[in-house]
Amino acid sequence: MKKILAVLVIGISLIGCNPQENDQAVIEKNYEGTYQKLVIPVFAGVVHGGSSRRGTGNNFVRHPSPSYDRAIEVYPGSVYEPDLPEKLQKGQTAEILLEEVNRHAEQPKEIYSIKTSDLADADVEIPNEPGKLYRYTITIRDADGTFKDIRYDPLFTTYDEYNMAINMMKPVYQKGEPMTFFIQNWGPNHLSYSKNWKVFKQSGEEWKEISPLPTSGDSWGPLEIKNAWSMQYLDIDGNSEMLLPGNNESILLRNYELNKGSYKLQITLGSAKHKYILEDGFVVE
Repeated sequence: MKKILAVLVIGISLIGCNPQENDQAVIEKNYEGTYQKLVIPVFAGVVHGGSSRRGTGNNFVRHPSPSYDRAIEVYPGSVYEPDLPEKLQKGQTAEILLEEVNRHAEQPKEIYSIKTSDLADADVEIPNEPGKLYRYTITIRDADGTFKDIRYDPLFTTYDEYNMAINMMKPVYQKGEPMTFFIQNWGPNHLSYSKNWKVFKQSGEEWKEISPLPTSGDSWGPLEIKNAWSMQYLDIDGNSEMLLPGNNESILLRNYELNKGSYKLQITLGSAKHKYILEDGFVVE
């Protein structure tokens, strides 16, 4: 009986000390958080609906108009700078109102209000609380008090948690085969991801970065008009893209010539103030 126990102990010890496992270079996790049921689209739709019903277009016209289910993300404790005309028409005044609301834009709680003839006063300081919903209202009146126009902006402060993932489309590729990866934003925050991603090749217990092939030059995409909806302050770096909450994107891994071996893709995601590094592995045969 003692001999049997001794054999079992030795067997268990060998299983726990698998030298192949110890020789493997580590790949960090390829996700952060979990899938989310989004409430922002419902909130945004209600707020935008107010602009559609009551707005006249006399003062506020946006080209293109923001998507009906989108809201502007602002950092807690930051200043919201709305995109507005340079100035009001002669004699007009603007009434600025910031309210905290629920997901249905109900039960408003006034945070700030001001009446002004100078649109430079339209910027408002946002409370330093994450994950809050706000309705920003600007109402324009003539000198005699006649209503001219109104606009409602749906705002939310960045939530504490980011929920996202990256995935290679396949675990194994043939040499020369196009390689695609996916970025998923489970929300509720917008996701900025750096296009300066990195590829590493396994060499024993280490990862060695692979340099991309030189490119012929810059590729120019469509011109983007920068305004409050651009949310540039969320950008991780000068070469990043925005991914909306609940969306995903497939990207072709270009400018790499990879030989046989084990690799990992590394991407920086999040926002300028909240950066995460995710990795996913793949093999080239």
